[in-house]
Amino acid sequence: MNRCRKQNILCLVCLSICGWLTGSCATAQTAPVKALPVYEQCQALTAGTDETVTKAIAALKSQDAKARAQAAKQLSQSCDSRAVEPLIDVLGDADADVRIVTIEALGKLGDPNSVQPMIEIVGSSDSRVRMTLVRAFASFKSFLGRNAVVNQIANPSGADITDENDMRVRCAAILTACDMKDVSHSRKSILFLYDFQQSKHDNIRKLADQTLLELKNTRNGATEMGAILKQSNNPVLRRWAATWIGKIGLDAARDALQEAATNDADTTVRQAAAESLKQLPAPK
Repeated sequence: MNRCRKQNILCLVCLSICGWLTGSCATAQTAPVKALPVYEQCQALTAGTDETVTKAIAALKSQDAKARAQAAKQLSQSCDSRAVEPLIDVLGDADADVRIVTIEALGKLGDPNSVQPMIEIVGSSDSRVRMTLVRAFASFKSFLGRNAVVNQIANPSGADITDENDMRVRCAAILTACDMKDVSHSRKSILFLYDFQQSKHDNIRKLADQTLLELKNTRNGATEMGAILKQSNNPVLRRWAATWIGKIGLDAARDALQEAATNDADTTVRQAAAESLKQLPAPK
């Protein structure tokens, strides 16, 4: 009994140390990736005369990073067009926290001219900054912003992705693209997950699998998986879509599965579709 108690106490001590060093043993890195909500943008920007905005713009040049971040946060709520250019100038700030708040501010203000300057910092930004960029880009109603979610963030462009933080950003971008009202980027983003599943790195494949399962909670996931099954000319992709529709439990793609199980030209696709139909809940 005493030995067991000593072991339990030792475990508690280790857990306490882990929590003290990292904030929590169950860090955000183990949390499932989700689609990011868009910012509520200003309906219109006007050049005001509010002195507090003038002071906040001046504070963006402060030597104190906290003061710069606070100024950017204040400007995010101003809907004042005077704030846009000074905030764009801060996108290259040496402090990552300042860059994050600045991106949030530009995302909330919604001036379309701020999208390209944000695209220009994608490659040089750490994962926290890039995660914020996903949400900001998705908030814009322009093609440039929404395209950036997929082709500037999610798209590996042939690179061998090894960093788990980087992969989590890409997965969040994929899910966010699949949650947009504009469906033009959803299918391409989902197909990146097929590529990630071919990775030689176990952690990357695992995150791709987890992200596919999360498609059920997005606006366009079921529709696009069904469309891949119906429309792809590649039987490998059709079989993949059929298999994962069942694994994810995308009941909304049932019709696509039934059609494939009966009529697909490829035997393996028909078999995969038939097996996936068994995994879906019984029709009501």
